[in-house]
Amino acid sequence: MIDSEVRAVVDDVRIRQMRGGTIVTHAALSALRSAALKSTTQSKQDFLKELEENAKYLATIRTASVPLANGLRLVLTDVQAAAKQLDTQALKQSVVDATEGFERRLDESIETIAEIGARRLKDGDVILTHSYSSSVIAILKRAHQQHRQLKVFVTETRPELEGHDVARELTSLGIETTLIIDSAVSHFMKDSDKILVGAEAVAANGAIVNKIGTATIAAVAHEARVRVFVAASTYKFSPETMFGELIEIEERDPSFVLGDAETRQLPRLTVRNPAFDVTSPESIDLIITERGVIPPQAAIMIVRETRKLQTPLPL
Repeated sequence: MIDSEVRAVVDDVRIRQMRGGTIVTHAALSALRSAALKSTTQSKQDFLKELEENAKYLATIRTASVPLANGLRLVLTDVQAAAKQLDTQALKQSVVDATEGFERRLDESIETIAEIGARRLKDGDVILTHSYSSSVIAILKRAHQQHRQLKVFVTETRPELEGHDVARELTSLGIETTLIIDSAVSHFMKDSDKILVGAEAVAANGAIVNKIGTATIAAVAHEARVRVFVAASTYKFSPETMFGELIEIEERDPSFVLGDAETRQLPRLTVRNPAFDVTSPESIDLIITERGVIPPQAAIMIVRETRKLQTPLPL
């Protein structure tokens, strides 16, 4: 049975379209931890089944979010290994330890990415960014703290306008920020020194999945010879893509694009709202991870090193 808090988190993320894969992962692991602590089952087997069901349901929040899937997978792997020696009550604590441990490592990876990424930004750089990324904001914040004077173009990131949140955060830090409409990217590209974006997922071939519009921006930047930097924790590298699996591109509610009332007045109109797109590795100059800076072609090496994440689990 799916825990009520787990259901509430999934609904809340979908309704509010919570920003960023890292934030969503924290929300999901917190709900899984709470569900485990509230469990009343006495059987170890039933507890593990219950935990797996809740994890599988949480994985549906955002199918393209690899840190979410990897976090849930690691927790299940750790708890299943612990079950060989622990009773049901002790297993609850192992869920707490596993979820909190992954969240801590995820946050630490962003702190390291901020330090490494900030070194790639020069005083006076003009940065263009798209969508909400905890890692991107952390890099810009760290560079600002190191007294680099930056200017940042932030796309609105339609249709959900998460760029407005990015602009608010950057201006609150004292960073000179200009909010632009998505279709003005080509116009402002000539004034930009670097593109800096996050990623929902990184494939084994170095392609990234990120908010819809990223692929277009990267292609325009590539043509204009503006370097494209991607900030992504290694927890966002997808082990499934090493074996030919494709990352599912989520489609969201069409009402974000056109209101339900107006849509009903246009019965022959179809509205599509894909949330993400795929940027080819040829359009990416480098990926900033907590392990250092790599070319997209080296993504396969990161995927191969994450042996534990390659354990097939039913998520």
